[in-house]
Amino acid sequence: MIALGRRCWCSRLIAGILGALTVSSASWGEVDRQFELSLSGQFFPNIKSGSADVRQQFLTGLEAEFTSDFDSDHLIGTFLPYGRIASSGGEMNHADIRELNLLYTADHWEAIAGISRVFWGVTESGHLVDIINQTDRLEGFDGEDKLGQPMVRTSHLFDQDVLDLYVLPGFRERAFLPSDQPLALPFPIEDDKALYGARNGQQHVDLAARFSGYRGIIDYGLSWFNGTSRDPELIAQSSGTFRPRYPLINQWGLDVQLTLDSWLWKLEAIHRAFETKALTSDFSAGIGGAEYTIYELADSLFDLGLLAEWHFDSRDDRATVPLQNDLFIGMRASFNDTQSSEFLAGVFSDLDDRSVSFRLDASRRVLDDARITLEAQTFLDVDPDNAISYLQDSDFIVLSLQLFF
Repeated sequence: MIALGRRCWCSRLIAGILGALTVSSASWGEVDRQFELSLSGQFFPNIKSGSADVRQQFLTGLEAEFTSDFDSDHLIGTFLPYGRIASSGGEMNHADIRELNLLYTADHWEAIAGISRVFWGVTESGHLVDIINQTDRLEGFDGEDKLGQPMVRTSHLFDQDVLDLYVLPGFRERAFLPSDQPLALPFPIEDDKALYGARNGQQHVDLAARFSGYRGIIDYGLSWFNGTSRDPELIAQSSGTFRPRYPLINQWGLDVQLTLDSWLWKLEAIHRAFETKALTSDFSAGIGGAEYTIYELADSLFDLGLLAEWHFDSRDDRATVPLQNDLFIGMRASFNDTQSSEFLAGVFSDLDDRSVSFRLDASRRVLDDARITLEAQTFLDVDPDNAISYLQDSDFIVLSLQLFF
């Protein structure tokens, strides 16, 4: 069985948008359709035999995108559902509405209402300022996949800047990997018994704003978020289980990218203050670094980017994230071929205990309407006291084929 999220959230909003989109077939105008079928295999070569973990599993995912301008110069409707079936079944099967919204555009402003995804950030190895959408942990270890978030957003467009204002009704809880899965936390999570800092729980309405733009060689974004934290605390129970708790927070964020010839200098920084009782006190965190690109190597066969980024968290050992004083060193190769081949390889190194993790991402277009991707990560020499020590034997390889039609 495939479940849509953890609970029936914002059903009235979904029903309202679906009603607006289906008033009459004629009102849609011409509908553009795009589909992506994904066939993946996940392999965990170092999982010990006899454990309850799954050494390998196979996944089939389907994402569809329907868009229409309703024969209007100002209105665009988008519907983007997603579903996945896993060979292991259970909670690994899931579905989500990534987007279901109406976008209205005018000369100097635009507004969107419905379910959507928003990305903020500039750094490669992490995204501190990106806070609007909940992370879809069932989809990937890197945290890049996001759940759709109900929202109303209005944007005012200036010459070189944009002011975005958000109203975010309906909170979405994080889905944790089942305990019998590789990469799952090493203790049971009662994710159906979540606690909240807000008295009205999931019904709390969050607010956010972002002012972004560019000045010459500088691209910047200043953001603010007030509401329920997307990152849960884990509260130990007498039964030996843990319950997630989502406190109320205020977060101020800054992302900056400076372009100087072949150099990109990047910074993401946040300060988070807790409005309700939390396990940790207010803190600041940042990711800063640079990327240098060497163009047209090997007779213009590829461009090579060299990356270095440092993760900082003022909580030090009390941080609830693994990257609190860590260095990422990597390289990115972008090939100048018709297949758009590229790969990114990098090493995360903990500067406190010297724990090391190596990651590789690669992709290449095949045939005319397909792409093959490879994702792999190995955890090398992880200190027993490190936050990711439970992943010591969880090296993985994910090989995927995406078909577009």
